[in-house]
Amino acid sequence: MDKIYLDFDGYVPRYVSTTCINCSSVMGTSFCSIKDRGCCYYYPKFSLIEIQRMSKTLKGRKTLDIILKNPGTIVYHFYIHAKGFFDKQGYDRYMRDGGFCEVEDKTMFFRACPFVKSSYGCTLPPKYRTLVCNFFMCNELIGSRDAKNGIDRYLTERERYARWYKWENTNLEGILRERGLNLIDNIYGTLNLLAEIPEDIYEFPKLQPIYLDYSPHSRGA
Repeated sequence: MDKIYLDFDGYVPRYVSTTCINCSSVMGTSFCSIKDRGCCYYYPKFSLIEIQRMSKTLKGRKTLDIILKNPGTIVYHFYIHAKGFFDKQGYDRYMRDGGFCEVEDKTMFFRACPFVKSSYGCTLPPKYRTLVCNFFMCNELIGSRDAKNGIDRYLTERERYARWYKWENTNLEGILRERGLNLIDNIYGTLNLLAEIPEDIYEFPKLQPIYLDYSPHSRGA
């Protein structure tokens, strides 16, 4: 029996759906070279919270090094944007042929996160993934018949966590600005300071799993 449940990588929470392995949603369709990438067409933006987590351990620093070495990664003052694969020729050809799908953003079929591996999934530890990656749930999954009993609690707690996330990220940015530090002008000084700042650990409430009597053929996170 499939289920939706809350999981933790250390103290970092995330939502998991066991239906993802059999995803057949429109969103999970890939026309690019990375097959079976599910909903991982998103180019992740790593906020100061994720960067702070990575700055504190050797494993985290190695993960950050992988992100920085990605050819499509762009470092901004207070976040890092890791751009991935985009089959522009395939997309242009698809659009010339009519772009038959009703989805508004058809580039999603030709994009893939740089850290997703075909038939495997995300290669980054959950602890260092973005908020979007750890808490995304597609509309098919949210609207499935069995998920209706309990899904509202999951959505509510996700919203609360996102508000806390934004607040903490703003606080970290404020500290860096006071010290005259940012990721472009002094990335190592910024990382060292972030490593010294104690983390405020969010106490995510326990959520009961939502059991699915049938597979909605959708994609969660």
